[in-house]
Amino acid sequence: MPDRKQAASEAVVICTRNRSSELKRTLQSVASQSNARSRFVLIVDGSDLEEAEYNATAVRHWRDEGLPVRYHRYAGTPAGTRQRNAGVDLLPDSVEVVHFIDDDVTLRPGYFDALCKVLNQRRHLLGVGGVIAKSEGTSPRPLVQWAHRLFLLRADRPSRVLPSGHTTPAWPTGENDVQPAEWLSTCASSYRAEVFDRHRFDSAVEGPSPRLEDLDFSVRVARDGPLAVVPEARCVHRVSGRNRRGTAATTRERLARRYWFVRKNMDRPLNRLAFWWSALGQLIALVTSSDPDSRAALRGHMQGLRQAWTCAHPLLGEGTDDG
Repeated sequence: MPDRKQAASEAVVICTRNRSSELKRTLQSVASQSNARSRFVLIVDGSDLEEAEYNATAVRHWRDEGLPVRYHRYAGTPAGTRQRNAGVDLLPDSVEVVHFIDDDVTLRPGYFDALCKVLNQRRHLLGVGGVIAKSEGTSPRPLVQWAHRLFLLRADRPSRVLPSGHTTPAWPTGENDVQPAEWLSTCASSYRAEVFDRHRFDSAVEGPSPRLEDLDFSVRVARDGPLAVVPEARCVHRVSGRNRRGTAATTRERLARRYWFVRKNMDRPLNRLAFWWSALGQLIALVTSSDPDSRAALRGHMQGLRQAWTCAHPLLGEGTDDG
């Protein structure tokens, strides 16, 4: 990155679909941030007609309150990847930092300030992210057992991409130092605008969560320059139940899409072997689990294994582009 880059002007891109009540809370969170009136906000809406009208009304309310927010109704087939790409194309030329947050996120005070402070001080960074909790008072750090390490499912270091394609989330390590990251979640991440001259979200990735498009995008960006997590930037992902699959379908899609990610970004024999090894570990865990949802998850896991092995999933066919 050139040393001459000045303090970043910012834009917030929020993609949404049929989550009007969740979006209202998120906009409230964005509007409560310091310097909110100098930070452009763009809502890219792929909602059905009735929900879109609710969202447009909410945007008008905050615009009347002085928030520089713009509403854009996405005309194509809704997908988070396509909507984010469209949002980037709609931003003013003056924007130097693009913040992505999900439509069901609550930002803690100082979120944007903490991220931009690091970007302004560390000009070599291409992107930064915050620490995401699932609910108030919880820690994003997972419990890592020996079996997780053995089957390459989890690790004790935050923001890592394991050889199997599995990842670890960002979490505080006891210090407020900026942490190197190998990937960032679009639930709460920010990139220098020039990143989008070379990289876009893969427009072939669609459907409800899980999609893994943020993992795919950030890993590609990280090949050009470093990413980091800023522990002072905190948010809560409220995890809306809308636009999400059931247990079996979620498990199936997560496995097939993980294989897609490995083939696209880590396509070496050892990584493919690591992926199948991790899938075996997940299978053992599901077979021996007493969780009430384990039978549905096991069914989805077997379907995902079949899709990955036969390349029957849409993402495992002819290949995808970068948007």
